[in-house]
Order: sequence, then structure tokens, then C-alpha cells
Amino acid sequence: MNSLDTLLQAGDTRFQTGIPITMMIFSIPTGLLTLLLVNEKISNHAKQFLSIPLLTFIFLTPILFSCSNAIFDLLSSVACFNLFLRLFEFYWISPVLYGKPVYAHPDYIYTEFWASLCKFPKPNKKKNDDDDIKPKVYIKDKKWYHIVSYMVYHAFICDIVGSWWSTFSSQDILVMRQDRPILFFVFLFVIVFILNSVFNMFGYSLHLFHCIYYDNGSYSDEQWRSLMKNPILSTSLEELWSTRWHQLLHTSWVAFGFRPARYITRRLLAKTVKNPLPIALFMGTLAVFALSGLMHEFIIFNNVGWSIYSRFFMGQQLFFFFIHGVGMTLERLVAKVAKKYMSSAALESFLVKHIIQRIWVFSYAFFTFPFFMDGFAYWGIWNDNPFTFTRPFVYQFFHSIVPNGRNLCGSLL
Repeated sequence: MNSLDTLLQAGDTRFQTGIPITMMIFSIPTGLLTLLLVNEKISNHAKQFLSIPLLTFIFLTPILFSCSNAIFDLLSSVACFNLFLRLFEFYWISPVLYGKPVYAHPDYIYTEFWASLCKFPKPNKKKNDDDDIKPKVYIKDKKWYHIVSYMVYHAFICDIVGSWWSTFSSQDILVMRQDRPILFFVFLFVIVFILNSVFNMFGYSLHLFHCIYYDNGSYSDEQWRSLMKNPILSTSLEELWSTRWHQLLHTSWVAFGFRPARYITRRLLAKTVKNPLPIALFMGTLAVFALSGLMHEFIIFNNVGWSIYSRFFMGQQLFFFFIHGVGMTLERLVAKVAKKYMSSAALESFLVKHIIQRIWVFSYAFFTFPFFMDGFAYWGIWNDNPFTFTRPFVYQFFHSIVPNGRNLCGSLL
């Protein structure tokens, strides 16, 4: 029992299996579960029975095995958590809650996987043949090398900003808000800016693969979108999380969190509340933020280990995403009240739309960001940034503007 407890401590107790082997460890059960899911001959109960060890293995992979690289350990935790959620919904939630079969068509899986980056033509739902409308046809007007140019731009941003970030130790970041609040505000701005490039690098990598493998090197610019849309420009928490932040995991969280929470809430309140839909939507929204919080808790636990996680960081991610869910709800209430007492011209004015609302978003982020950042700061994920070409030049630049250079950087400069 002690040896099992030790194995489940995560962090430094994990097997250091490296990147290829770790990725293969969770890819094999994922592939088997996908093959089972698209099979129409195997019974639902047989599929569910076979899914139990495979789902368990996917969930445990980042707890037991490490890629020996912080960036890939992050990707492993995110992938395994969300693969577990999505596949668990297919195998257990949909059949139990909605009475659906344990089955998904390959085209449905393909469309869902790429939906965060690609717009697919919607099929015509009208039954009358006379009203038949052909689905939109996207003209392929760009080539694969356009994607590469976007990747080079975002890689350059990751290199430059990542080089500056590398001057900070974990301790520098953990105490920055108290000791250097102005720099912390700048740091918050820069982190959101670099995360935009980090996620877009990943998104364009997927896009490039699809362009070459499926589309013979060309694509429609109208059909494809970037993964992140400059969240630093958000004028509300709603816009930040629903529009500008990446939607890569949207389908997993909607399927596992939003829909079940909405469905259960409506069923429970159907006989006691006249219109349970607003409450059901609120619970669905909170469920999505709760899943996001749990995923980030899972990431921190896997990579710092149970001992450190339980003493210093447990619950921080859940709290961060919970209060952002509450913040979004408050925004909607304030918006409804404001529409009653303010003119549309005032609400759409530059002062309200671009100044007051942005002050609100940045203030909310400033006071809540440490709950998100502390675990990642302790882990020091930025130390494995693969883009380091400009680092000597960035260091040289900050050294050349002594003493101000050191005031803008961390203790490692």
C-alpha cells in the first residue's frame, strides 16, 4: 500500500519515461477507446466494461509518468484530463443521462476535434426539397507557407518575451505582487500577451498538419481562425473567456460539464420553478469554470507533487476560475440594469466601452491572477521554453540600460 501511495504522489516520484514514450502511453488507450466508439457491432455494455481500465490508464498517465520536460508535461496533463472527460461522456454520461448509445460516427469525431480552429459548412435542416439550400463553399485562397509565416511571428514573440521572463526566478514571481506591484501589473499584461502567441503557435501547428495532410497544402482563410484572439483587448470577462480565449477544450467541457449540469438542474427544478432555464444556464456555466479549475489543479498536482500541492496550492485554481465564473454572472446582471437606466449611446461610448470596461477587466485580473499563477510560478514551466535564440541579445540589452534594466527584470539577470 505504501508503494502505491508513493506512486500516486506525482511530481518527482513519477517515472521519467521521456517525451515519445509518455505520449505513446496515453495514445494507445485513447486509440483503442476511439476504435471501440466508432464500432457499431459491439454492445453498449461490452464497450463500457472495456472502457474502465482504458479510461483509468489515461487519467493516471500524467500522475505516473513524466516527459522530463515541463512544456510536454503540461501538454500531457491537459491532453489526458480532457481525453478522459470527453471519452467518459461518450461511454458513461450520454448513455446513463440521455439514454444514448455508446457510439460516435468518425465524421462527428473529426468535426468536433477541429471545431476550435475550423468552421464547417452547416448541413441544411429543412425537410422541404424546394427550400433546399446548398451549404457554404469555402474557397481555398491560401497556402501552407502562409501558416508557417504566422508560426514564425508567434515563435519570435515567444522567444523575445520568454527571454525576458527567464530572468525571473520562481520566488521573484511569487512575491512580485507585494514587493513590486507596478512590475506585477506589467508582468500580467506581458503574460497574457505571450500566452496569445503560445496558444496560437500550437493552433497553427495543428492547422499546418491539417493543411498538408488533408487539404494538399492549401486552405480557406475564411474557414480557419486563430486559436487565440488577443485576449489583452477584452472589454469584459464574458468576451475574454467566451470569445478571445482559446476554445480548444470547449467541446469537452460543454459535453462533460455544461450540458449535464443544465439538464440535471432543469429536471430537478421543473416542478418547483416556473422557468428553470436561467438557473440551469448559470449552473452549466459554473460547471464549465469548475472543470477548468479542476484541470489546472490536476496540472499543478501532477508537476509539483502531492506534498507541495497539498500544503501550498490546493484549491487555488478552482477558486480562480470559480470567481471568474461569478464575475461573468455579475457582468450580465450589471448589463441588464445598465440598459434600463443608460442610453445605448452612453453604453457604446468610448469612455464606457474602451476605458471603464477595460479598467474593470484588468482590475479583476490583477487581484485574482496570483491564484492562477502561483502554482505555475513554483513549477517554473518557463525554464523549458524551446525558443531561446534571442536570449543573449535580450540579456545584453537589459544589461546595457543599467540600472533601469535590472528594475525591469528578475533576479536572474
